[in-house]
Amino acid sequence: MSTPRRERLLDTAEQLFYREGFHATGIDLIQAQSGVAKTTLYKHFKSKDELILAVLERSSSRVKAGLEARTDQLQGQGVARILTLFEELYTLCEEPDFNGCLFNNAAAEFMYSNPAVRALAAEHMAWMQTFLARLLKEEGFEPEYAQMLLPLYEGLLTVARVQEARQAIEYSLNSIRRLLQT
Repeated sequence: MSTPRRERLLDTAEQLFYREGFHATGIDLIQAQSGVAKTTLYKHFKSKDELILAVLERSSSRVKAGLEARTDQLQGQGVARILTLFEELYTLCEEPDFNGCLFNNAAAEFMYSNPAVRALAAEHMAWMQTFLARLLKEEGFEPEYAQMLLPLYEGLLTVARVQEARQAIEYSLNSIRRLLQT
């Protein structure tokens, strides 16, 4: 059951994990910045690992719903429907607190130390590839192209962490247009 305090904890934890990293963010900081008592925090989450999983699960659900809603509006528009996912990266990558992909960040930090976190990140990526394949198929393209588009999408999120992304996004959009027009 979701309560306002639980949601505040999740919001605060997600912001801090995304900005500072999972390992670098302590429970005391989450508790202090959320304004929720430590006993309440532990009432909702038995451990930091449980909190991390809850943050990732909620974020994954939110990302999935957002992508579905945006692309559903463009059904039947061919290449434009696929490109919209990449075009939205312009805005995302220019946000002042942009720090790449939360799921890639989690997978990198927990590659060997937390199989549950890594599995959740892997599940999210698998969903993204299936989602892209479905969009491609619905628009009359080869669904196998999703195997190229997912690394391109995730790569842009990585590149944008360390350099200005506009040129990389433009190049990617042109590459996708060429791929899908052949």
